[in-house]
Amino acid sequence: MKRYIATAMALLPFSTLASHHELSYYEPTMSFQTSKVADTWVGTLSGTVQATEEINLGFEVDSTGYLELGAGYGMLLGETYTEAFATYGRADLVDIYNLGAFAGRMLSHNVLVFASTSYEWRKNVFQSDDFPILSPNFSTHREWKASLGASYTPVTWLTYSYALNHDRIMSETHLEPSIFHADFTLTFKPKYVEPYVKYRYGQHRVRPGEPRTTEGTFEFGFNLNFR
Repeated sequence: MKRYIATAMALLPFSTLASHHELSYYEPTMSFQTSKVADTWVGTLSGTVQATEEINLGFEVDSTGYLELGAGYGMLLGETYTEAFATYGRADLVDIYNLGAFAGRMLSHNVLVFASTSYEWRKNVFQSDDFPILSPNFSTHREWKASLGASYTPVTWLTYSYALNHDRIMSETHLEPSIFHADFTLTFKPKYVEPYVKYRYGQHRVRPGEPRTTEGTFEFGFNLNFR
């Protein structure tokens, strides 16, 4: 959910921040994306619905079987949109719990800055000496994550965004405890369908339930906006 909120806010129509109280309730936003994990392409479907003026509900499911459910509570504090969120995700071998907060603020009519922070608990579904591969890749029980980024919309149908992300493992691990990675996203915004391409570089997880990779990865997808 953290990834979805950061992406959705980076791509959010700027008028929404200016008129948050005018959001249409029960009108969902859907997105589909595909990204490469090792030698396999993974498809992901996600969606949100604005249940009330402050509360949104979301889900995410991918072709590996990963499922995530989440909820957020957002409001305008002056000219800054803020949102607290919680998610639960389940992969084949790990449960993922996440609590976090997000903030976005317009600097001008076409520039948005945003930041997020969250704390993540990753719990193995089972422990077994017969599966030593779990040790290096799934023993990171607690992680703190932070992101800082900006979006620029030079014209109404095009948005550039960049985000710098920091992940720090807070428990004992064999992995590198502190890593940085960055996202660059280009989004085209015609009416209803918004295709995008994202490039991520630096050590990261392509999907929440997968091990880390140091290879740069591409993500292709589109957002469906029914408002």
